Amino acid sequence: MSSTDIMLIILIVISHMLIMILGVGLGYLIWGRQASTYEKPLSFLKSQGKEKKNNSIEIDDTKVVLSVSTDGYEKKYDNMTKETKVQNNIASSVNKLKSMKGK
Repeated sequence: MSSTDIMLIILIVISHMLIMILGVGLGYLIWGRQASTYEKPLSFLKSQGKEKKNNSIEIDDTKVVLSVSTDGYEKKYDNMTKETKVQNNIASSVNKLKSMKGK
C-alpha cells in the first residue's frame, strides 16, 4: 500500500469518528434535557398522557368492625372438591405395567 492509501484510510476513519461524536453531541443537546424527565411507561397499550393513580392501601385504625353479616349471599357449592376412592393397589398397577411392557 502506498502512503496516499494509508492517509486516505486514516482520514476516513477520523471523519467517521468526528461525525459520530457530533451526532452524539447534537442528540444530547436536542433530547438530553427531555430524557432526564422521561418517566417509564406503565404499559405499551395504555395512553401515556394520563396521570398516575395512587393505588396505595390506607389503613384507618379508628374504625372497628363488630359483626359481618352473610345472610344476603347465595350458597352455590356444597363441596368444593370431588372425593374419589381408588380400589386399585400397587400390586395391580405393577402387573398392568408388566403386561404393557410385553406388548
